[in-house]
Amino acid sequence: MNANFWYERWEKNEIAFHESKPNTLLVRYFKELCVVKGSRIFLPLCGKTLDIPWLISNGYRVAGAELSKLAIEQLFIELGLEPKISGLGETDHYSAKNIDIFIP
Repeated sequence: MNANFWYERWEKNEIAFHESKPNTLLVRYFKELCVVKGSRIFLPLCGKTLDIPWLISNGYRVAGAELSKLAIEQLFIELGLEPKISGLGETDHYSAKNIDIFIP
C-alpha cells in the first residue's frame, strides 16, 4: 500500500469510495453478531465513514485507525465533536466520548 496515494486522494477530495450513508450490510446484519451494547468496535482505515456515527448512536464505542489526518479532522467536524488530541509515541490519538482514532 502506498500511503502517499491515500494522502493525495484526501487532499484532492477524491473520495468517491466514501459512502453517503452507513454501510447497508452493516446496518442489516450487525445484530446477528450479538455484540453487547457498550462494546468497542474496531474500524481499520476508517476515514470518515458514516458507520462511525451509526455505531455510536446505537450504543457502541468506536476505535479506529486511519492514515489521513485530514480524514479524521473532517470526521470530528461532521460529528460535531471537539477531539482531544494527544501523542502516543509516533501515533496521534484523537478522542471524544465513545470514539478513539489513531493516526501514525
